[in-house]
Amino acid sequence: MLAPGDREFAGSAVEYRAGFGSPGLSALAGALVRLLEASDGVADAVTRHDRIDLIRLNEAAEAIVDQVNICAASLSTEERAVVSQTGIPALCERLAAGARRNALLIEQAWAVDAALMRLLLGMGKTGIEGPLGAYNSAPGPTYVDRGA
Repeated sequence: MLAPGDREFAGSAVEYRAGFGSPGLSALAGALVRLLEASDGVADAVTRHDRIDLIRLNEAAEAIVDQVNICAASLSTEERAVVSQTGIPALCERLAAGARRNALLIEQAWAVDAALMRLLLGMGKTGIEGPLGAYNSAPGPTYVDRGA
């Protein structure tokens, strides 16, 4: 897990802030780095269960994705030809890894929340169906059939 403030991917993406000799490629790389930072922030917010920060970061990421789309659409043919020779593919790979990480963190948070809800709902039950009743199978009959 990430500690609060730990930037797993964005810290190593700082080297891509430098220009690529093309304003279009530099703008695209800058937008991708900002998206990486937002992705790391989402991971932090999910691990801290900070809903307000998660909503803020998701809105910021949506705006950055729009910027990335605009930058990618505005690349010239020459710039598109040299994209593979820049650090942009590495940034995209890091974004994909960050998306997988965030999906796993969200899935784990959902599972924990579901388990907590089952425990909370089981707290008011008494008898054999006590707090752990939701996790056990239903007991069989407690009488003996003497007519058999």
